Amino acid sequence: MKKFLIALWLGSVMFGLAACGGDGDPSDKIAVTMTDFAFDSQTWAVPAGKSITLTLINKGANEHEWVLIKAGTSVTLPFDDDDEDKVYWEVEVAPGETKTATFTAPGAPGTYEVVCGLPAHIEGGMEAALIVK
Repeated sequence: MKKFLIALWLGSVMFGLAACGGDGDPSDKIAVTMTDFAFDSQTWAVPAGKSITLTLINKGANEHEWVLIKAGTSVTLPFDDDDEDKVYWEVEVAPGETKTATFTAPGAPGTYEVVCGLPAHIEGGMEAALIVK
């Protein structure tokens, strides 16, 4: 019985992780925990052109952003006004806040840059990739 319960628990954990949109199979739901100054994952995979539900959990003491950069572009350091035209979509999250938002994934498969666009946050390590499949 103990082995069965452990197997059941492991199965539910693995299912939950798969639903978070890691770099494996694409998911239409992404959950991201932010701290000062990191995302909890370096990659997320989503299906091309689909509606994506993004849940951001800010466990840091600072405001953070999840900024998706357009295909074929990348930000320059420091992220500032000359990078704004490179933004595909973004959302801000206050310290201690959890926010859920929806966006449409890019239609073209590829790897897209994700950053926190606040001053010095990229330099602190807040960059990742959205893999569109």
